[in-house]
Amino acid sequence: MPHIQKIVWIGCLSAMAAISAGCSNITDSNVPGAKSSPAQPATVPAAAPTTAAPAASPTAESSPLPAAKSVALIQGEVPEYDGSGRSYLVTGTELQAKYSADQSLPLAVFMPENMSRFEQNGRTAWGTSDKENWISFRVSNEDESAQAGKDKPEIAGSDAVLQQYKEYQGGYSDGNSRVDVFKIQAQKQVYQAEIRTTAEQRKELLPLFVNVLREVQYMKKQPPLVAGVFVQEPDVGKSKENRQMLKEVMNCLEAIVAHDKEKFLSTMHSPEIGEYLLFFVENSTVYRFTELTYEGIAAEGTQRATFNVRYQFMTDEGYQADQNYGIYLLRNKQGEWKVANID
Repeated sequence: MPHIQKIVWIGCLSAMAAISAGCSNITDSNVPGAKSSPAQPATVPAAAPTTAAPAASPTAESSPLPAAKSVALIQGEVPEYDGSGRSYLVTGTELQAKYSADQSLPLAVFMPENMSRFEQNGRTAWGTSDKENWISFRVSNEDESAQAGKDKPEIAGSDAVLQQYKEYQGGYSDGNSRVDVFKIQAQKQVYQAEIRTTAEQRKELLPLFVNVLREVQYMKKQPPLVAGVFVQEPDVGKSKENRQMLKEVMNCLEAIVAHDKEKFLSTMHSPEIGEYLLFFVENSTVYRFTELTYEGIAAEGTQRATFNVRYQFMTDEGYQADQNYGIYLLRNKQGEWKVANID
């Protein structure tokens, strides 16, 4: 699966704060299961096209502001997660973001690497390490008025900058902080999003939190995936070298499932190739291989053999998908077939 990048501008920030400062944006990174890193959505060696996305929350100094309720943070419903990732670009410095799922709701965000996930008011929240600034979600009942917070205090007043967004409901004070409330919809279910910022950090963090909300994802909760190699061995013929070829592929798949680095490297054509492909085992992804086919040797006299494998994977954040790869083998100097690439 190709690497995708996406830029989301989040505005110019005036000073260094708990997260960052300066003109920032968000960049997509890779999917779990893609060539460069099947288990870590934020890691990818390959370059990819970059596309601009809608501008985010302007600062209070921006003029003029769009009319109230004229801008949609999310076009239609919350999109279903497709395996992509994000990273934040802050004054030219990349700040990685990790796909992070709500522990009870079918929602997830792209959490900046220097934020953390924690429980707040009985719900999943993402924010600064002091837990003073955060974003969280809850199911919104159709018959309730615009209210927020654990004790549902009345919403009083609106933020001038946020009024432009169709999803914005207003906000309320929480001690020395402010909580801004938004309504979003995913799979016909309405959710209430709350962004809490302290007075000291609001200017720096609110644009970032608004874009975390803009990029919220829907992901249905799935049962755990049973790991293993559940393939029927393909017919490769009866020759000794072909049986050795098949055994090498089976050992490679078993090593990936078990995250067995030593066994995985033993199937590789060279140490360099093994090091390059180690991302298949150095992760917490669950793999279930379901189909293996032998495509044969491309042409007589060549030294490359090809297998195709289909599998399912599930990341530690609960994202599950189907994938397929080609496994390519070359003869080494000893005449044995070894894995030269998985692509």
